[in-house]
Amino acid sequence: MTDYSGVRLGAEHIDRLRSFLLGDSAGTQEPGNPADKSDLIANTLMIYAAFAVAVRRKFSPTYTLHQIIQYVAELRIALMRDATVIDPGVTESIIRTALGDASVDKDSQVDTRKAVRAELAVLEDLLSESVADQPGLEEFLQDAEGFARQWLARQQASAG
Repeated sequence: MTDYSGVRLGAEHIDRLRSFLLGDSAGTQEPGNPADKSDLIANTLMIYAAFAVAVRRKFSPTYTLHQIIQYVAELRIALMRDATVIDPGVTESIIRTALGDASVDKDSQVDTRKAVRAELAVLEDLLSESVADQPGLEEFLQDAEGFARQWLARQQASAG
């Protein structure tokens, strides 16, 4: 179980997400040189928040399981040579979880590597739909920050 008690989101985490989304590796943290654990959790949370916001923009307010399955199939086709990069079951599950689908088995063990690969592939694919220009990027970042803050507050409150 991850301890979120010391995790704080700051401007540096939003800036790192902006750099990541723009493909600017100079502004992102080197994976081999992580800062403290709470900083690493905050950066990971911001990427998850961006994924969740992009997914919600694509599929909300209503969606069908068929639409998610179809999207994942089309994404795998678009990835062609790298289609094995994402596991369809894992990808569908993390999308449904981001949409708040209570029927997803939260206790099932998901391979973290598969989930992260799927999350990043979906985020990269949906980013162009979610962000058309610089003002759109700033709005997207604000939405991701809001999502991340709410998610973190729930985790910290439930830990008590």
